[in-house]
Amino acid sequence: MKPAIVIDTSREIPREFYDVYNIFPIGYFIVDSKGIKHKEQLHIHEFQTRELISKASKDKKANIYSPSIKDFVELYTYLAEDFDTLISVHSSFFTPVVFENALVAKKMVSDISIDIIDTPTFGSSSGLFIEELAKIVSGARTINTIRKEAITLNKYINSYVLSRNLNLISDGEKKIQSQASLKSSLDPYVIHLYFHGHWEINRINRNFKTLFKDIKTGIELIYQAKEIKSIYYATNPKFEKEIENILESFTIPNVRKATDSLPKYYLIGNNYFEIAFI
Repeated sequence: MKPAIVIDTSREIPREFYDVYNIFPIGYFIVDSKGIKHKEQLHIHEFQTRELISKASKDKKANIYSPSIKDFVELYTYLAEDFDTLISVHSSFFTPVVFENALVAKKMVSDISIDIIDTPTFGSSSGLFIEELAKIVSGARTINTIRKEAITLNKYINSYVLSRNLNLISDGEKKIQSQASLKSSLDPYVIHLYFHGHWEINRINRNFKTLFKDIKTGIELIYQAKEIKSIYYATNPKFEKEIENILESFTIPNVRKATDSLPKYYLIGNNYFEIAFI
């Protein structure tokens, strides 16, 4: 088996792993208020994500659009020249249109084995999921092994997302045009917790420092009960001190900063903190 992994760019894995694990991302695009289309993906491994986030933050009427069925078919067909198996990882929960487009594209490409893996992870937790799954894929002999391990990973990854968007979990990308970046500074902060494969609202408070204490306490309880081997995190500059305070409390062999993504900007805006661990 000679596998490659396809992800959409909401899966926030550091880009240095693309070549290491044969990971091929497929990008989103935005249409600004003048109707001009801006592509996130320029080439196979070349993106202008930060530039598009900047455009979206300045143009509140800019809307995000998912990679199309045609985009998936072209990438799957291109990869079929060098690989015999594709593991395409997306989220029917957060990015349902992307997931459905991948499923349709799979039926249209017959010269390579394609397996669509579903995960409810988001942001940093999705980056952690991809890295751990990529390690399994690189050594797996059968598709069934990969499927079983993906289910296990979804259960064992834990994550906290702090934002002002109460509807992050319930709405997802189905209402992505609402733009979390437009949320009022008067809105309270919300902790969304990912635990055992499910997302839920953990706590709501106007004081983010109190919520960071809750996050730190929650991680400490898990850290005392079991070994934490990997952490992914992402934050805006406002919360740099808080993340440093959390990370210095633990001895973790693998700590990575997740990349930015367009879906995350549209779902939770720039005023956020997220951390995932396994």
